[in-house]
This record gives sequence, C-alpha cells and structure tokens, in this order.
Amino acid sequence: MAKNVLKSESGGEKEEKKPVKKRLNKKRSPVWSNLNINTFYLFDNLHFIFYLAFLGIVYIANSHFAVNTIKEIKHIQRELEKISWESNSKKSVLMYESTQSKLIDKVHPLGLRKLKDRPYKIVVEE
Repeated sequence: MAKNVLKSESGGEKEEKKPVKKRLNKKRSPVWSNLNINTFYLFDNLHFIFYLAFLGIVYIANSHFAVNTIKEIKHIQRELEKISWESNSKKSVLMYESTQSKLIDKVHPLGLRKLKDRPYKIVVEE
C-alpha cells in the first residue's frame, strides 16, 4: 500500500504527521475542583487518612471515658461526704452518752454510784 504524503510547493514529498491526541479534561465534581485536590493523591495516601480517622476515634473514646470517670468520682465524693456526716453525728452522740453525768444515770439502777472519796488499792499478801 502506498503511504499518504503531502506534496509541498517545492515538489518534495513530506510524510504526514500524526495528529497529537490531546487529553480531554474530564469534568470534575465541584467539590474536588474547589478544594484543588487530586483524586489520585487521595488514594495514594488512603492509609494515612485511615490512620488519622483511627486516631480521631481513639481521641473521642478517651474523652468519653475521662468524662464518665469524672462523673463517677463526683458521685463517690458525694456518698463519702454523706457517710462522713453520719460518722461525725454518731461520734458526737457516743461522746455525749459517755459523759460522766450520763453514765451515772445509766448505772444507778444497777446499784453503782459515784465515789465520794479517793479509790484505794487492794494488796494481796501471800
């Protein structure tokens, strides 16, 4: 088969040049064009994006755990405060009931009474 050639004005034959195919610009979505991010760049760094997403999830979970721990500590502190009040109340009642005047009233029906003179020591000789 014969080649397609162009004849120049001077009469010489020149080979026809193949037309260069231009890359068609495919329409991008407006989001990608506005952000100026290449899709291939995103897919090349997908492992890093997943890593950042994982770190974000861990950060959120840690903050929820910390908030729940703080709430639990506050609840335990309130309970401890109530128990402390009860303890102090019972201690003051015990101190009041163990005063000498109250003890005398309690042991009087048993026949015990307050000493009027000094106690004396009993010595047993062998």
